[in-house]
Amino acid sequence: MGEDEPWQHKFSFDKVFPPSAGQEAVFEDASEFIQSALDGYNVCLFSYGQTGSGKTHTMQGSGLGQMRGIIPRSLEQVGKCKLKLEQDGWSYEIKVSYLEIYNETIRDLLRKNASEEVKHDIKLNKDGTR
Repeated sequence: MGEDEPWQHKFSFDKVFPPSAGQEAVFEDASEFIQSALDGYNVCLFSYGQTGSGKTHTMQGSGLGQMRGIIPRSLEQVGKCKLKLEQDGWSYEIKVSYLEIYNETIRDLLRKNASEEVKHDIKLNKDGTR
């Protein structure tokens, strides 16, 4: 990349799903991260792409059954594990957040309805200034 081409960037990807991939196939791959979170690791699933490419649909899904996205499927996986371990005497406190950042606006994907939208500020510096 020369000085005349500053807009060019090289990226690498662990996985790219084709348009024909269903919600189950995507979650099957992502479920390994959910298990890592259950094992005590900090986990971040990052979905990146142009507007309208299906990031939110992949995360939230639509309806029930096969169209459920990563969020409902992962909560289901966490719940099943929690119940199993509670039967063995374990006790859990679970904190989960699912956020969308779009045009420098942070949106909570677990809010119950759109009227609960809360404005979150994006901070860049340690003192909270931009």
